[in-house]
Amino acid sequence: MGEMKKYFVLIGLILVWWGCHNPTPGYLEMGNAQYVPDTMIIRKELDPLKDAYRKMNNAPWVSPKCQGVDGTAPLLFEIVDVTSVDGDAAMFESFLKIRGGGRMEFPLKVSVPVGHYLVSVRVSNEGYSEVIPDVFTFIVE
Repeated sequence: MGEMKKYFVLIGLILVWWGCHNPTPGYLEMGNAQYVPDTMIIRKELDPLKDAYRKMNNAPWVSPKCQGVDGTAPLLFEIVDVTSVDGDAAMFESFLKIRGGGRMEFPLKVSVPVGHYLVSVRVSNEGYSEVIPDVFTFIVE
């Protein structure tokens, strides 16, 4: 009977230890994270018809929100990296902002070099963080 008592005490201690550790709160699932569409054309010379509303209101260029991200609120989005083969990535990144839901905003009246700019975004919440590399493309023409 003494041997059995030792096993019960050992199992009890293991259960107490297992129940007392601090698990990471919440969750973050990024398996289907994407922007739809994933490309935006920024015209340096505004089209009188296509951009009439934008010009009248001085409205910035705004991407759609990031889709396929699921996790414990609040979800925080941040721009991690901007790369470009044919433009000035550092200059472009200095003007680019990210808002709620992962919407990216670029000012209307900014002079940046013509080029393709790829943006990588980090999504995080309490306990989790993940980067979506080259998730959105801005084409300045």
